[in-house]
Amino acid sequence: MSALIGQQLQGGKYTLDEELGRGGFGITFKATHHFLGQTVVIKTLNESLRHEPDYADYQRKFQDEARRLALCVHPNIVRVSDFFIEAGQAYMVMDYLRGPNLEALVFPNQPLPEAIAIHYARQIGSALKVVHQNGLLHRDIKPQNIILRQGTQEVVLIDFGIAREFTPGSTQNHTSLISAGYAPIEQYLSEEKRTPATDVYGLAATLYALLTARVPTASILRDRQPLPDPRELRPELSAATNQAVIRGMAVDVGYRPASMDEWLALLPDAPSIPAAPTPSLSQPAAFVPPTPTAATLAVGQRSPQRPQLPNGSVQQPDKTLAGAPATAPRQNRYLLPLLLGALLLTMLGTALIAAFYKPETPTEVIVEEPTPTPSLEPSIAASPKPLPPSPSPLSEEPPEVERSPEPSVEPSVEPETQGDDRPSTQVPAIPGFPVGTSEREVEAALGKPAQTNKGAWGDTRTALYEVVPNAVTLAYIYDRTSGKVRQTEASFAQSVDTLQMKVALNNMTGGQAGDILDDLEQVKQRKVNEYSFRKGNLKGVIQRNSSDRIYIGVWDANLHD
Repeated sequence: MSALIGQQLQGGKYTLDEELGRGGFGITFKATHHFLGQTVVIKTLNESLRHEPDYADYQRKFQDEARRLALCVHPNIVRVSDFFIEAGQAYMVMDYLRGPNLEALVFPNQPLPEAIAIHYARQIGSALKVVHQNGLLHRDIKPQNIILRQGTQEVVLIDFGIAREFTPGSTQNHTSLISAGYAPIEQYLSEEKRTPATDVYGLAATLYALLTARVPTASILRDRQPLPDPRELRPELSAATNQAVIRGMAVDVGYRPASMDEWLALLPDAPSIPAAPTPSLSQPAAFVPPTPTAATLAVGQRSPQRPQLPNGSVQQPDKTLAGAPATAPRQNRYLLPLLLGALLLTMLGTALIAAFYKPETPTEVIVEEPTPTPSLEPSIAASPKPLPPSPSPLSEEPPEVERSPEPSVEPSVEPETQGDDRPSTQVPAIPGFPVGTSEREVEAALGKPAQTNKGAWGDTRTALYEVVPNAVTLAYIYDRTSGKVRQTEASFAQSVDTLQMKVALNNMTGGQAGDILDDLEQVKQRKVNEYSFRKGNLKGVIQRNSSDRIYIGVWDANLHD
């Protein structure tokens, strides 16, 4: 329990009543605004950070988040009502939103009706237009960051913690923090051109999740693990909605709508979508599994239109029409023979068409998404170089250690068969941390290390995590003074999926992996045993060690001098 619970702030104006959630950096409280008799949310920095050397930087970033939120005034964006610093601690006051987030509403198996999912997407799209007009990118659009107001069909966007300012079309350096499945490929790169298309991808991916109750395949993995179309999972979805999701999630930013207005224009109007009741957390929405006939659905085929109500919802059919009419006409004595005759003619016509006519392929257009080719300068050394002479936390045969707490990361990808015909090991997504990451951030994701030791280089210490026993081991060399990572390492069994290794490598290099990912593939396929590389102020190596494990090490270029 936080020591702040029960504390009064601003001379008794607020009382912190209950902790709602915490991360490595922030804590959110449910609080009472006594002067107005209202429940509010108060967010502040984790009190344990006050002893960190970078506390002033944390405070500045926290104030930046409050300022960004205050700029964006919109009914579908959480409202900041106050901000103050008391006893050296910064506090942000926001509206308290009663209701579940969309992740809790949809997962694990409660996909939303199409009309409702689009209704929510349009609201968030409208909010993001205001965000972009203020020169900001939210960068973390996902179901977890969207709250459904209790008793309404209104959704609200929250959490501007990693929002950043941008200049359209210019190359800028942003931290490569991502939510796997909802972040576009360019967000994995620390230096890239920044545009609203980043949030277009996040909102399209969110709509995908709301419609399918599945986390989309991470953009960085989609060259090897295709993303199923929404209609492959729910054939009853309209072609227009399917196409809007596909376009919005184009891997190559050049194929993606450049603005939120462009993407919202692709979504169908409510009258063209079959209506359905709002699902509750206890009553799953109907889910239609994929069938072999999904690909044969005609383009533009829609359900009969229903009138739209003033509030934007779709009018339900009158229940009195569900059965037979109140007054049925007298049966015509010729009706049965006529029906039988029509049926025979239909069967004969169908047989003739089947014999002489070959149907054309459906005309639905699917946008082809070429594999992204980030424009990073190649810097792989032509010939392999040996590892630094001093030992690293990961020996060639990792020691037996107790299993550390499971990291709170995204679900793993489906296993696939590797080139050597051995099935890959299904593991959690590996949260590789780059050089410069604070020890607090690592421990917030991975927990306490299973093993720590004095470092071999200068004033350093090491930490070892056995993330997946006999499959994935992570290790970090920290500077004792700053508490930040100077070398980041990972060791993978050959059976671990290559895609998982690529995501980890990209994160370990701070989003600068680029062409190094191809070199990892070469080592994985046993075409070479080692690659050394340099990227800016980083050096690194990818090698197969004597235990037939793939070792990746990335370090501060000055560490071993």
